[in-house]
Amino acid sequence: MLNLAGSSYDYGNVLFAVLQECEHKRRALLPNETEARLREIAREKLALIREGYVELGGTPDYWQELEREVLETALPQYIPAAAEQNRMEKTGYDVWRQGDPAARAVFGLLGLVLGAVIIALPWIPIFEDAFAFLLAALGIFYPEIKKAYFDVGHSRLLNRLIVHAEKYQKEEAGRYVSEARLQKELDAVGGKSPARTLTPPTPSLPSPPALPHRERGGSRKG
Repeated sequence: MLNLAGSSYDYGNVLFAVLQECEHKRRALLPNETEARLREIAREKLALIREGYVELGGTPDYWQELEREVLETALPQYIPAAAEQNRMEKTGYDVWRQGDPAARAVFGLLGLVLGAVIIALPWIPIFEDAFAFLLAALGIFYPEIKKAYFDVGHSRLLNRLIVHAEKYQKEEAGRYVSEARLQKELDAVGGKSPARTLTPPTPSLPSPPALPHRERGGSRKG
C-alpha cells in the first residue's frame, strides 16, 4: 500500500474516520436496516475522503486497495458487533426490567442473601460480615457494571481494528514493491522519476598556503 498523499490518508487514519462516522449514526438505525445503512455510511465517508485524496495527488491504485480493505476486511468485522451493540443498548443490555429501581432492589437483596450464605458456609474462608454488604452493593449497581463491560468491549474492538490496519500497512508498505510498480504509481499522478546521469567529478582546487603565525609581543622591523 503505497501512499503518496500524506499520512492523513494512511489506512488506519481513514478507517478511524469511517468508523467514527458509523458510530455517530448507528444508534438511530433500525435493526433490519443496520447492515445496509452502515455500508452506505461507510461508502459516503470514503467518497468524501477521496475528494481530498485526489486533490493531493493520490494514486488510484492505492485508493482502490484501501477502499477494498475498509469495505471487505474491516466492515465485516465491525457490522455484526455494531448491530449487537445497538440491540444491547436498546434492550437495556438484557438487564431484567432494564435496571429500574425495583430491579435494583431485587438485585441488591439477592446479593445480600448470597453474601450471607457464603459467609455461613464453613469451607469458604470468609470471616468479614461486610462481604455480604459488598455483594448487595454490586447487585444494586449491576446494570451499570454490565453496561460498562459491553461498552468497553465494543470500544476495544474498534481500537483493535484500527491498530491492525496501521500494522498491516506498515508491514506491507515496502514489501514486494517493484521499481516498475513504483514508476507506474508516479506516472499515474504525473510525476516522472528523474533520469540518472553521470556527473563528472569536480576537480579539487589546491588549498591556499597557510599564513605565517605572528607571535604576540614581537618587535617590528623598521
